[in-house]
Amino acid sequence: MSKVIGHKKQLDFFSKIILNKKIPHAFLFSGEDKIGKKTFAFHLAKLILCENNACDKCKTCLDIDKRMSPDVCLIESENGNIEIDKIRALKEFLLLKSYSNKKKIAIINDAHLMRTDAQNSILKLLEEPPENSVLILITNFKEMILETIKSRVQSVSFNKVKTEEIEEYLVSEGVENKLAKEISFFAGGKIGKAIELLEDEGQRDFFAETMKYLEGIERQPFDKRFEYVKEIYEDKEATLEILNIFERFFRRIMFLKLYGKEDVNFKSYSLLKIRNIIEEIQKTKYYFVNTNTNKKLLLENLMINI
Repeated sequence: MSKVIGHKKQLDFFSKIILNKKIPHAFLFSGEDKIGKKTFAFHLAKLILCENNACDKCKTCLDIDKRMSPDVCLIESENGNIEIDKIRALKEFLLLKSYSNKKKIAIINDAHLMRTDAQNSILKLLEEPPENSVLILITNFKEMILETIKSRVQSVSFNKVKTEEIEEYLVSEGVENKLAKEISFFAGGKIGKAIELLEDEGQRDFFAETMKYLEGIERQPFDKRFEYVKEIYEDKEATLEILNIFERFFRRIMFLKLYGKEDVNFKSYSLLKIRNIIEEIQKTKYYFVNTNTNKKLLLENLMINI
């Protein structure tokens, strides 16, 4: 998907700076995963390089979509890390003359996965940026980026996309209304997740099964909860998706309570308890991804606090 869904404030901001030809040399795009940050970064590349305001039709735009542009470089992690060798190669790329006589653009996805030496190398690049270069760092975990880097870039925060905007986009792509409504709810404001759900019925079934489990979790004794943990904890990717569903589920419970439409299964839960559960889920996700903490114990602790 190359079309930007939502993020109007960010689109307006970049339209103005490009119109005024005052493009900073480096940006930090931050926000949750699958909300469209990388898609937006490639759209920004089109806005900078395309002669017709990111027309999506010219060779420049089509090459960017196909990841074939000689002026756009994407750096991504391998085995959960971004090594310094990739940053050195990126520096060499930015020093080359722009093919379009405009800008050389480098995008580092999951920039928080850069090792310390790689981040220090980026810092040196920011201190002496090559002429006519633009660097875009993308991260779900802004706090893992060195403060010295953050102080030298233009920070741009991204939020979840409105459910209505996701639903409208899906309908415009030919998705039947009922399925579009279901997917937009399941996606929880994440347009990337909506695309995945649209393309994979198995993921929709997985979501529905997890939601069904959560609806009865309040009545489950700890031993049953621990059995559930034992079933899931070894599959990192699936467990992270389950934690994301847990967070969306309890946010929905919180909003229902706020608007006087309580879920009968969680009527005894106070707003404070629900908020604490959401914070515990977020903390669990962070430690699950970024530390060597025992995954099984981490999830069992979460289950005790739900």
